Amino acid sequence: MPERVTIRSGRVVLSDSVLENATLVIEHGVIRDVIPGWTKRRSDDGATFDAPGQVIGPGFIDPHCHGDGVTRFYDDPNRVVANLLKQGTTGVLATLGYPDMVRGDIGGQLQRFQTSLQSQAREVVAGVHLEGPYVNRKYGAQTSCGVIKDFDSVEYDALIAQHGGLIKWWTCAPELPGSDAFIASAAARGHVVAAGHSEATVEQIERAIGQGLKVITHWTNATGNPSAAAYLGTRRPGIDEAALVFDQLAAEIIPDSGGRHVHPLMAKLLYKAKGPDGVLVITDAGYGRPDDPTDPKLAELDVSIDRDGNLAGSRLTMAGAARNFRKFSGCTLPELFRMASLNTARLLGIDRQVGSIEPGKLANLVVCDEGLRVKQTFLRGREVAQ
Repeated sequence: MPERVTIRSGRVVLSDSVLENATLVIEHGVIRDVIPGWTKRRSDDGATFDAPGQVIGPGFIDPHCHGDGVTRFYDDPNRVVANLLKQGTTGVLATLGYPDMVRGDIGGQLQRFQTSLQSQAREVVAGVHLEGPYVNRKYGAQTSCGVIKDFDSVEYDALIAQHGGLIKWWTCAPELPGSDAFIASAAARGHVVAAGHSEATVEQIERAIGQGLKVITHWTNATGNPSAAAYLGTRRPGIDEAALVFDQLAAEIIPDSGGRHVHPLMAKLLYKAKGPDGVLVITDAGYGRPDDPTDPKLAELDVSIDRDGNLAGSRLTMAGAARNFRKFSGCTLPELFRMASLNTARLLGIDRQVGSIEPGKLANLVVCDEGLRVKQTFLRGREVAQ
């Protein structure tokens, strides 16, 4: 890799503004300078890239991703990472969902996954997101598969003890017995705890926040509200409304192009209620399944629909998700990249290294056209996809 890399003439997206016709100077994989406006300055050595009019943002960070739409992380993580880099994703949590968990061997799955990661994948995979097994069987697709169960302190203590450095994010249902102890234990060890596949009440969510709950998993998807209203024609709030109100919570959203996961108006509601610092744009991208429908019309969608007609994740890329959310919400480019990169980095505690374009941070970058179609991806200053 060249010691110095220069990217010129792009629209550099900072966390609160866009620098037009700017220059990025990268040394040894780290951003050294962001120069606004036109400049004659150029490196005497190293590589130079011209990106006239192109959008240059921090690489996308996806906290909820099962695969690249074709391949599952836990089958071939290195292939998945190579494809995600082509899509502008430079950070990801490899998500192991309850349908794919092996009863009695979740720790073995994690160990095999970790040992299979090659060097480039280790730079991109920021850890693991466990979506289960402590979730509510009433909510979500493929609930007859894998492992769904009540909280098991012997099991989760062992997983945290053996794989706590790998596990970064954990989705659970706070209404299940034993949730308080689990959330407090996981949060105390630095894991991001999320509520999902759940019908938790507002009171249960509020209590879980006190234990360390930070996130609502794929907002308005796989959630329910068992609270009956006192009068006909009225409604009581549930987990999704709680997400809008409690400032301590961030909310994931899957913004597929057709609004099948979240209607565009609901996406705008989330943006207006939480603001750009409270939203996490995700893909929940899946992988090819033997029971995927063969209808060519469905194959063209950026969602995954199982044989029962249920939504089962997406086929989104982070660039596509960001493009859709920008269209739905009307957010600015700086706000968009906060929601698709920086906010997740902050929750993971890695925002001093990645998540925004600033001197001293790693040069993990995505170069897009105005329509947010990916042209180049840089990982620690190396051009890794074009």
